[in-house]
Amino acid sequence: MYIENSDFIKTEEPRLFVTWPITDFSLNKDKKIENITKRNIIVTSGPTNEKIDAVMKITNMSTGALGTIVADELLKDERLGKLYYISPKLAYKPKIESEKLELVQIESALDLLKALRDIITNNDIYGVVHSAAVGDYYGEYAITGEQLASLIANKIYNKNLDKAMLEKYILDVIKNPDVITDNTHKISSYQDNLMVKLGLTPKVISSIKEFDPDVKLIGFKLLDGVSKEELLNVASSLREKNKADYIVANDLSKIGKGKHLATIIGEDGIYKECEDKEDIAKALRKILF
Repeated sequence: MYIENSDFIKTEEPRLFVTWPITDFSLNKDKKIENITKRNIIVTSGPTNEKIDAVMKITNMSTGALGTIVADELLKDERLGKLYYISPKLAYKPKIESEKLELVQIESALDLLKALRDIITNNDIYGVVHSAAVGDYYGEYAITGEQLASLIANKIYNKNLDKAMLEKYILDVIKNPDVITDNTHKISSYQDNLMVKLGLTPKVISSIKEFDPDVKLIGFKLLDGVSKEELLNVASSLREKNKADYIVANDLSKIGKGKHLATIIGEDGIYKECEDKEDIAKALRKILF
């Protein structure tokens, strides 16, 4: 094509070349992610183990399977800063290897409480996924039936006591016996009439918001064979009592064969109904990020 210029001379139409700056969008994306404040998360997982002696312990059936799936899902997120995974030695661990992952080993409920306190008070923690199955009891002491019977007899012998006072004396002996079986080593396999006094473990979930009121707390509640209404009512009460942001409500009778039915409850009621562990993990990732 030709046009005429001011001198009426036919010439070829001038071409306009515009040079656009080359943009590497992948680098831009990385830069954008770097500018986002990374979120540090704690996941507690598996059972707690309470010693009876050097080899025996009180534990529960939790394996940490759900906790590992949640941790692996969170480790995929580029907005994650650091993930502290707190669990006992024999519980499952995350499959994804990452420099963002820090494994923290505990055994007892008291160990777990101390680990949470240390990490939360010394780091900027955004959220806690408290999926660990904390045992309700620990072995306070071990005693033989013969030892206990002798202590009680010595306490009440030749005392003219009414029923109420008799009960008080016996209970005092049970609570604070003068003699107990040495459980710093393995108790003999042939020890007859062995008894273990159980004490209540600390309620770990109750302390988390005390360590940091602003941390986003996701707790778990497991019941067995109850109605949906009862499960949700108990979970809601637990959420309010412990100032949790969300509670994952589970029914043991609905867990197994690849299924893990759960309901996530928040301040406004039901947040999500989940079908399996992967579904739960994805929902928690969405909550945290």
